Amino acid sequence: MDQLDDQTIQIVIGVVAVLVLFALLRRMLRRKPKRSESNKRRRNTSRPSDRRSQGRGGRSTRQSSDDWLDLAQRAKVKPARSPDREVSRVAKASPGASIPLAWGPVEQRIERAAERLGADPDDLDSTVDQLRYLESNSRLSDEQANLLHRMRQLRNRAAHGDLSSDELDRDAARAYGRVAKSLTGMLDKLKR
Repeated sequence: MDQLDDQTIQIVIGVVAVLVLFALLRRMLRRKPKRSESNKRRRNTSRPSDRRSQGRGGRSTRQSSDDWLDLAQRAKVKPARSPDREVSRVAKASPGASIPLAWGPVEQRIERAAERLGADPDDLDSTVDQLRYLESNSRLSDEQANLLHRMRQLRNRAAHGDLSSDELDRDAARAYGRVAKSLTGMLDKLKR
């Protein structure tokens, strides 16, 4: 019986050691891509024009169509003439609800572009990780990355109900949709 107990203990220790080894290996394989140098610079230096005045609770002030069109111009992205028909229709009724609708195709294109450029989908858990991958491979300019991150942030605020009805009007939602539509084409063209 003593021998059986020793064997059982050895088996348990061996199984635990194997599980720990697998956990460490999995963690190593799922590490995040490193930040690009341009992204580090952008985080450390802020331009006054990129900062918006903060309202109550740290929320940004009202979004305007000019804001999105200016960001697109800086990123050398020519906005589409009009947003998708569905985005335009929803923007008339609820500007905030049109934002996640317009962002959906952009998010899909970001994922496809990252995979097309060699990213392992299992390594990139989120859209942020996929955007950082595209940045680290110098596939996006700083301005394009900034535009995509700002659009993603607005989408998240809208999707989680953190966007008040007076922060976004119909014209700003349509401009967001126009820029999103043109970004899908730009992302489709990214190649190795």
